[in-house]
Amino acid sequence: MDTSQKNLLECIEEIVSLANKHKLGETFFESARPSLEALAKVLRITENQAAFLSLIIENSDDDAVSIGEIAKAMKCGRTKILKYMDDFEALEKKRLIRAERDVFSSHSSSLPSYYVPVDVIKAIRDGRPYRNNTYRGLSQDEFFDVAGNLFKSCQNDNISEAGLGAELTAMFGANVKSPFVQGIKTFRLGRGTATQFLAFCCAWLEVDDENIPLTCLRPFLGFNEVRRLKQDLKDGCHQLLTEGLIENGFDSGLANTETWTPTQKTRETFLAGLDLKEKKRQSIENIIPASGIQERRLFYNMEISGRVAELTSLLTEDNFAPIKQRLAGEKMTAAFTILFQGPPGTGKTETAYQIARLTSRDICLVDISDTKSCWFGESEKRIKAVFDRYKRMIRAGGITPILMFNEADAVLGKRQELGDTRRGPAQTENAIQNIILQEMENLHGGILIATTNLAANLDKAFERRFLYKIEFGKPDNKARAEIWRSRLSALSEEDAAVLSSRYDFSGGQIENIARKQAIKAVLNGTPVTLEGLTAICEDELMVKAAKSIGFRVD
Repeated sequence: MDTSQKNLLECIEEIVSLANKHKLGETFFESARPSLEALAKVLRITENQAAFLSLIIENSDDDAVSIGEIAKAMKCGRTKILKYMDDFEALEKKRLIRAERDVFSSHSSSLPSYYVPVDVIKAIRDGRPYRNNTYRGLSQDEFFDVAGNLFKSCQNDNISEAGLGAELTAMFGANVKSPFVQGIKTFRLGRGTATQFLAFCCAWLEVDDENIPLTCLRPFLGFNEVRRLKQDLKDGCHQLLTEGLIENGFDSGLANTETWTPTQKTRETFLAGLDLKEKKRQSIENIIPASGIQERRLFYNMEISGRVAELTSLLTEDNFAPIKQRLAGEKMTAAFTILFQGPPGTGKTETAYQIARLTSRDICLVDISDTKSCWFGESEKRIKAVFDRYKRMIRAGGITPILMFNEADAVLGKRQELGDTRRGPAQTENAIQNIILQEMENLHGGILIATTNLAANLDKAFERRFLYKIEFGKPDNKARAEIWRSRLSALSEEDAAVLSSRYDFSGGQIENIARKQAIKAVLNGTPVTLEGLTAICEDELMVKAAKSIGFRVD
């Protein structure tokens, strides 16, 4: 078959087949050259690297594959493979393969094993280049921020437990000199214990009290994992106890067996340089990895669909980099500021998430409430810190993340009249807005997306500074019917058309109705029928009407 007609998986299949037939040498490379060239061209690697990548994909099942196993697959000695270690290191640098160097062992001289992460497999399956995201060079703050968000992505089923383990291993391997990874080696913590201890550290850095109950680990570890941990700690046999890394918290001078706190040993070794309380005050943004965003199909009116597609195309790295360079050459501001405005439930936030996923860009999500402080001048410092950190991330290189202000009405609204006193909340709100306006002007090479429900209340100064503005309205009849069908697969096209024409619901409202139907199906075995869904829709209308005239709905 002509190589141009093959997909990349077929090329890999042929490379593996020829590797099994020939030894590593000229005969193999000559016979496999068409497939090697096709794979190398798409992934922008050498033919040697394409060969080894194919063999790792074939031979790494649930576990990483060793150099010895690769040598066996190539019908050659282990020493011969070692001559190609530069190719393995190049693949690792491009993040096409990940190395397991066993940071949980005190022995660092053994050769790594390799595996190919799921997002690389997906790129190969789609026949597209892989966009390199790296954990290398994380600061102490960033190390625990990234770890915490990986834990949460797993708990939200955005990545599997195996994927979580792989990503944590990659993060540890990319930051071998970090205090936490060094601490693992010093105390010889096993993989499971290190993961549990990392969850403890993330929880201490996130909550408002250093004495935490085990329930604070729930966002990071599964229910069963926390239950087993509780029993091990109760028995007193857990390694974190025997090594003196955690201890019971104190309440009025007495030990509280329901809470846990880091020991001085942990502070000095694993959390070196971090002030837990200071960290809690400054943790004002969450990093959402693009690889952890779950794919969702969205439905828009035709005009919005075209504009979202155009914006997605702009933010793909192949287009974004040259556009940014062109603007800089023309001495124009290369800041990409985007506003999504419209009523609740129309898909603004999810659109931003899906754009991030499709363009392989992480999201720096800003929680507006965390930037507010009762102390005069503190709120301004916090919002400035958000932009300072984001600009450091841009300067660090790699794919530029998206800075996202979700439900930003509180900071994008019209500035308030200050009166004679020029003091109080109004002055603070205006000061925050002035900082944001200035930072938007100086966001060279950055991407900011803000969402707001109250477009009419948008301050004119902000309106001028958004390069792209998309107004999300409720879906039209055709889009609503598609949403009904996507959320309720058992619904016929005719019934979906009836519901879409009868009820002018947003996508969010339709999702709520579909969830209520799913609950009824579990509790009562209620099938999907037009009559049943109509009843739920009428309830939704009644709730909305009651809220609009001031009734409280419990």
